Amino acid sequence: MYTETHAILFVDSDSNQLRSLRRNLREFRDKWQLHFAEDAQQALELMQQAAVDIVVSETQLSGMPGSELLKQVQLHYPSATRLLFSGQAMRTPSQEVVNHAHQFIAKPCERDRLIDILQRVFHLRSRLNNPALEEMISSMGTLPSLPSTYQEMITALRSESATVKDIGSIVAQDIGMSTKILQLVNSAFFGLPRQIASPEHAVSLLGIETVTNLALALGVFSQLDPDVIDEFKLEQLWHHSMIVSGLVQHLAKASELDQQQYQIPMLAGLLHDLGKLVLATQDREEYRRIVQQAADDGIPLYEAESESLWCNHATIGAFLMGLWGLPYSAVEAVALHHSAERQSSERLDCLLVYAANLLVESLNPSQQGDYYSTDILEALLTPDVVKKWKAITLEYLDGQAA
Repeated sequence: MYTETHAILFVDSDSNQLRSLRRNLREFRDKWQLHFAEDAQQALELMQQAAVDIVVSETQLSGMPGSELLKQVQLHYPSATRLLFSGQAMRTPSQEVVNHAHQFIAKPCERDRLIDILQRVFHLRSRLNNPALEEMISSMGTLPSLPSTYQEMITALRSESATVKDIGSIVAQDIGMSTKILQLVNSAFFGLPRQIASPEHAVSLLGIETVTNLALALGVFSQLDPDVIDEFKLEQLWHHSMIVSGLVQHLAKASELDQQQYQIPMLAGLLHDLGKLVLATQDREEYRRIVQQAADDGIPLYEAESESLWCNHATIGAFLMGLWGLPYSAVEAVALHHSAERQSSERLDCLLVYAANLLVESLNPSQQGDYYSTDILEALLTPDVVKKWKAITLEYLDGQAA
């Protein structure tokens, strides 16, 4: 196990803003190492002398813009979390902003909001507990898509007849596109009053022009290597993710949740195996070994991952989602979707994702042993509810197979 320094570097050319930050965060001086710099050059010099976990930079700096500073941080200190303060909304952020900042924070930012963001970042980093993975994931700017979906998106964006609904439907079917679009739409650059969990809603808010610019000009979407798809059966991963997300919706409706309440669990269902995509594309050789180990030992993939990496794909996917500022309830649901002991009927958002994945896997003939036993549901839910959920699952899967 490794320990973090919990060091934060704030960069702002406004000395009054830095004084305000010092004052607002003074109660955390015993927990966090707080550093302050008035320009990019001073910030980079400081990072050469001291380890920094989080860099929080204003967009407008003297000498070098904040986005360029974060680009340098990403290049030389890839494990550092990069947060960018934004004083105004804009319809389309620059390529530097899209590719080099993890989160975009509205300025002025309330003290409690800033503290919450920083604490969540440290919490995510502590759960990952693997500095090599932390560096690998923190350096990522995009997530690749299946080639068929990528080409469908590009064709639609270049078509004069495509509608916002058409584009939203394509995004909602893809793990990589959904994650990136939701990262951007939930950023301060678009100035929205609340977090968005629906990929379709995100596209409708951004509009076709902005999505086109993001895709074609800024290159926020990319396509997977066909060899990686074949080796790690990623088309099956996409299919399974869509199935789980759809089942979450059905179970949520049966639990009398409304659309606004089940949007976040549906998102978590779509992204629950995001960590597998990260490992398959970013550390192919190691993941190949882990997949083979799981097959040889007859254990679930998430157990083989934990043995080799000290964490599994659930934690890895949640780390990326949290790093990119996606709704935290969805982050928690993804992180816990293999953690039976952490489930509770009081956290139905997490339980829906856990149950949907469990119910689908329990009916998968390729799964062996009791790893996907539904007994845990009996301890969390009444027998009638468990029976109802199992019936819903069978009906839903039969409908998908038809």
